[in-house]
Amino acid sequence: MEYSIIWTLFLIGCAFIFFSYGKKIRKYQKIRKEQQIQYEDNREKYRHFTSELFDETPDEEMTHAVLFHIMGKEDKIFESDEIGNLIDVLTHSELLIYTIYQVELSLEGGRGSLHTFFIKEPYCTYRPYVKEAFEAVDCHEIAELMVAADKLATAIENDEEIDIDDGSDYGNYNFSDFTNALASALKTSGILLKAAKFIREHKDEFIDAEDKEENDE
Repeated sequence: MEYSIIWTLFLIGCAFIFFSYGKKIRKYQKIRKEQQIQYEDNREKYRHFTSELFDETPDEEMTHAVLFHIMGKEDKIFESDEIGNLIDVLTHSELLIYTIYQVELSLEGGRGSLHTFFIKEPYCTYRPYVKEAFEAVDCHEIAELMVAADKLATAIENDEEIDIDDGSDYGNYNFSDFTNALASALKTSGILLKAAKFIREHKDEFIDAEDKEENDE
């Protein structure tokens, strides 16, 4: 009888746990589905970035809007019969914003290493523009960090002795240190709004070329 009561309580407990777990899973799946729908909607919405849509986009969403627009350009390359690279169809200002995006992507949501940006495709394609990119959005400390990290990456690539700059904050850093420092700097730099400011100041380089021509007329 005692065993029967114990097993009954145990099964009730298990049922409660499975019910709670299942409820959390369903909630998570619902959120994921909503996020996916929102992602697809935005991707379609900003595929054509008109002057009017540009002006209506709030600063908090501006950088994401530009990235969706760039993805639209990438889609056109894949859809066409011509062979081309995304970097060839970006304006210079788009290239700078996309470079910052590639740096963030290389961190893999905190699971990756900044070293990845310098050595792995497609991230390393944007390596030559990284200093200019962060300086353009008024993130000079991050630009300095990236320059120092680039020197370390070059030394590793060439199997050279690392030249430690005693006057630099990053003289003794390894890539784990650089990764942590960058992640922290990205959180505190206000880069999203700074990038939005840069984008607004260079509007003509972000809206559709056809729309720009109409405005010029």
